[in-house]
Amino acid sequence: MALSARTPTTAGTNLYVPALYSKKVTEATKKTLVCWDAVTSEFRNDLVLGNILYLPKTNVVTATEVVVGTKGTATNPLNTTGVTLTINQWYEAPIDVDDMTMRQTQANIEAECVKEAAYGVKVQVDTSVATLFSTLGGYSTSAYGSDGQTLSDDIILYLKQTLDEADVPMVTADRSIIVDPSGLVDMLKIDKLVAADYVARGNVENGIIGNSVYGCVVRVTNNLVAASTGAYGVMLHKKAIASALQIDKSWSWHFKDLHQMRYHSEALWGVIELQDAFGVPFFTRKK
Repeated sequence: MALSARTPTTAGTNLYVPALYSKKVTEATKKTLVCWDAVTSEFRNDLVLGNILYLPKTNVVTATEVVVGTKGTATNPLNTTGVTLTINQWYEAPIDVDDMTMRQTQANIEAECVKEAAYGVKVQVDTSVATLFSTLGGYSTSAYGSDGQTLSDDIILYLKQTLDEADVPMVTADRSIIVDPSGLVDMLKIDKLVAADYVARGNVENGIIGNSVYGCVVRVTNNLVAASTGAYGVMLHKKAIASALQIDKSWSWHFKDLHQMRYHSEALWGVIELQDAFGVPFFTRKK
């Protein structure tokens, strides 16, 4: 039902009835970002100067039976080529707001700009990690299973068994399975998983569900790299991928001559596959 006309009719057209704007801002929808936190960044303090960080790796040595009167042959735990981590990704997200808008708006423009600039950079950081998932486990450019597959109990058990057989440490806090929303829905249909963990924990918060019966932390995000039908998920140990963040800063500056305030966020970082066998990629059902 439409409202009747005003009396007198000029009350609205001649601005006697003001138009008001809400102080609250409706935000754009955002992806949950969990990939960066799932991999190791323990090397960040090593990289103070320069753009390259060399990460040495050890190998397993084999014990031999003692032969009395014979000196044993020395073994070499340092016979594995290390990994070179290069800081080569530098992104920024500047936002400019003019002085007039800052003065006249009712909304908290400053808070919104700071938040959006930081999120824009975090998306790129998270994506750089997700891009490496499909290269883990010797799969090169593919992943386990078929593109568009339903994530089943058998698939998850295969991923776990593959890591276990590669002697990947079984510390639950260090292992993650990273899925998209379709993968999460598939997992929620696995009775033993729901009964043992999800129901007890309650709602998903910040993309991290918690420890699962598969001996890993379950993380869900919409920021996985797309395949054709689905996307590239992964089960991995945190040392499958190494990361180092050299610059991570946000600042604001008033350019008086331009009559603008700039809100700026930027990051300089690098990521590299560290232990190939420490992760197994798989296809999800829907991207």
